[in-house]
Order: sequence, then structure tokens, then C-alpha cells
Amino acid sequence: MGNYLAKMKEYLSMDSELPYDEFDQYFQDYIAYLGLNYEGFDQESTVKARFIVSILNVNSVERARSKGPHAKKFKKMGEKSKVWVDALNYRLLKQGMTQDQIDAANQAVSEAM
Repeated sequence: MGNYLAKMKEYLSMDSELPYDEFDQYFQDYIAYLGLNYEGFDQESTVKARFIVSILNVNSVERARSKGPHAKKFKKMGEKSKVWVDALNYRLLKQGMTQDQIDAANQAVSEAM
């Protein structure tokens, strides 16, 4: 998880848009990582995972609106990442967090970036 957070921090501090190929590679790697490790996440890891995938979701949806050559691919990434945001959010709720606590934890991760 630490590698993905560090890379996301780097991406968030960029002044230019991440090229499609690099975005796609990070997205695919991260989604695969979630698929393999999701069940073993503790609450802190789940919060961090939700933060990363929510950033990917927002960026994918926004890039899909640009109607560029990769718009359809970004739309699919947005849909897939939304499923993960919802799944991780549900897991946190199931673990006893309220939505306000989840949002506050997400904000804390964001501020730490």
C-alpha cells in the first residue's frame, strides 16, 4: 500500500496531466492489487485503499468527459473504480465506521499527502 500512496502523492503534486499510458498502468496495477489483497486489509489499509481508488475514480470520470481518443477507456476505468470505492466504503461501514468517520479519515489521508 505504501508504494501506491507514495506514487499517488507524486501524481497529485504534478503540474501537468499524467500521460494515458502511465495512468493506465498505475490503474491496472492498483486494481489488481486490490483484487488480490482486499480481504486482508485492516481498517487503516481500507481507508487508504478507498482514498487512492476515489482519486482514480474522479480522474477517470473527468478524463472521460474530455472526449479524447481514450474517453471510452477512461469511462470504463471510472465505472470499475466506482465499484471499488463503494465496496471499500461498505466494508468500512460494516467494520463499524459511520459515513462521517469515513469522510474524516479520507480527509486526513488527503491532508497527509
